[in-house]
Amino acid sequence: MASSKFKIDHGGIAAILKSSEMHALIQSVTDQVAENVREQGIRVGDRDGGPREVDLPVIAKVITTDRAHGSVLIAHPAGIAVQAKHGALTKAASEAGLEVKGD
Repeated sequence: MASSKFKIDHGGIAAILKSSEMHALIQSVTDQVAENVREQGIRVGDRDGGPREVDLPVIAKVITTDRAHGSVLIAHPAGIAVQAKHGALTKAASEAGLEVKGD
Protein backbone atom coordinates (compact mmCIF):
# COMPACT_ATOMS: atom_id res chain seq x y z
CA MET A 1 0.00 0.00 0.00
CA ALA A 2 1.45 3.31 -1.04
CA SER A 3 1.51 6.20 1.33
CA SER A 4 2.16 9.82 0.72
CA LYS A 5 3.26 12.55 3.05
CA PHE A 6 2.83 16.23 2.73
CA LYS A 7 3.55 19.21 4.88
CA ILE A 8 1.73 22.49 5.09
CA ASP A 9 3.72 25.19 6.79
CA HIS A 10 2.06 27.84 8.92
CA GLY A 11 2.19 30.28 6.00
CA GLY A 12 0.24 27.78 3.89
CA ILE A 13 -2.44 27.38 6.56
CA ALA A 14 -2.71 31.15 6.89
CA ALA A 15 -3.11 31.45 3.13
CA ILE A 16 -5.93 28.89 3.18
CA LEU A 17 -7.71 30.64 6.06
CA LYS A 18 -7.47 34.00 4.25
CA SER A 19 -8.38 32.64 0.79
CA SER A 20 -11.35 33.83 -1.25
CA GLU A 21 -12.69 30.26 -1.22
CA MET A 22 -12.70 30.20 2.60
CA HIS A 23 -14.29 33.67 2.66
CA ALA A 24 -17.05 32.43 0.33
CA LEU A 25 -17.66 29.34 2.48
CA ILE A 26 -17.88 31.39 5.67
CA GLN A 27 -20.17 33.90 3.88
CA SER A 28 -22.49 31.10 2.83
CA VAL A 29 -22.81 29.68 6.35
CA THR A 30 -23.17 33.14 7.91
CA ASP A 31 -25.94 34.05 5.45
CA GLN A 32 -27.71 30.75 6.21
CA VAL A 33 -27.64 31.39 9.96
CA ALA A 34 -29.05 34.92 9.41
CA GLU A 35 -31.80 33.56 7.14
CA ASN A 36 -32.64 30.89 9.73
CA VAL A 37 -33.12 33.64 12.34
CA ARG A 38 -35.37 35.61 9.96
CA GLU A 39 -37.45 32.52 9.16
CA GLN A 40 -38.40 32.23 12.84
CA GLY A 41 -40.78 35.14 12.24
CA ILE A 42 -39.95 36.96 15.47
CA ARG A 43 -41.22 40.55 15.61
CA VAL A 44 -40.12 43.28 18.04
CA GLY A 45 -40.84 46.89 18.94
CA ASP A 46 -44.49 46.69 19.93
CA ARG A 47 -47.01 44.15 21.17
CA ASP A 48 -49.52 42.08 19.26
CA GLY A 49 -49.15 43.69 15.86
CA GLY A 50 -48.99 47.27 17.10
CA PRO A 51 -47.98 50.10 14.73
CA ARG A 52 -44.31 50.05 15.79
CA GLU A 53 -43.85 46.28 15.50
CA VAL A 54 -41.16 45.25 12.97
CA ASP A 55 -39.48 42.06 11.81
CA LEU A 56 -36.45 41.24 13.90
CA PRO A 57 -33.52 43.08 12.27
CA VAL A 58 -30.63 40.69 11.59
CA ILE A 59 -27.20 41.67 10.24
CA ALA A 60 -24.76 39.12 8.79
CA LYS A 61 -21.15 40.11 8.19
CA VAL A 62 -17.95 38.34 7.17
CA ILE A 63 -14.53 39.86 7.78
CA THR A 64 -11.10 38.53 6.88
CA THR A 65 -8.26 39.47 9.24
CA ASP A 66 -5.86 36.64 10.03
CA ARG A 67 -8.70 34.35 8.88
CA ALA A 68 -12.23 34.62 7.53
CA HIS A 69 -14.87 34.77 10.24
CA GLY A 70 -18.55 35.60 10.26
CA SER A 71 -20.96 37.13 12.72
CA VAL A 72 -24.72 37.30 12.93
CA LEU A 73 -26.20 40.10 15.02
CA ILE A 74 -29.74 40.77 16.20
CA ALA A 75 -29.66 44.54 15.64
CA HIS A 76 -32.30 45.62 18.11
CA PRO A 77 -32.28 46.57 21.81
CA ALA A 78 -34.51 43.54 22.46
CA GLY A 79 -31.93 41.20 20.89
CA ILE A 80 -30.66 39.87 24.21
CA ALA A 81 -34.21 39.20 25.39
CA VAL A 82 -35.05 37.48 22.09
CA GLN A 83 -32.02 35.21 22.47
CA ALA A 84 -32.88 34.49 26.11
CA LYS A 85 -36.55 33.75 25.39
CA HIS A 86 -36.39 32.03 21.99
CA GLY A 87 -32.73 30.98 21.60
CA ALA A 88 -32.99 32.52 18.12
CA LEU A 89 -29.27 32.57 17.30
CA THR A 90 -28.53 29.22 18.91
CA LYS A 91 -31.38 27.55 17.06
CA ALA A 92 -30.43 29.19 13.75
CA ALA A 93 -26.79 28.12 14.04
CA SER A 94 -27.76 24.57 14.91
CA GLU A 95 -30.15 24.42 11.93
CA ALA A 96 -27.25 25.51 9.69
CA GLY A 97 -25.26 22.50 10.88
CA LEU A 98 -22.99 24.31 13.32
CA GLU A 99 -22.14 22.83 16.69
CA VAL A 100 -23.22 25.18 19.45
CA LYS A 101 -21.35 24.95 22.75
CA GLY A 102 -21.45 26.93 25.97
CA ASP A 103 -18.31 28.17 27.69
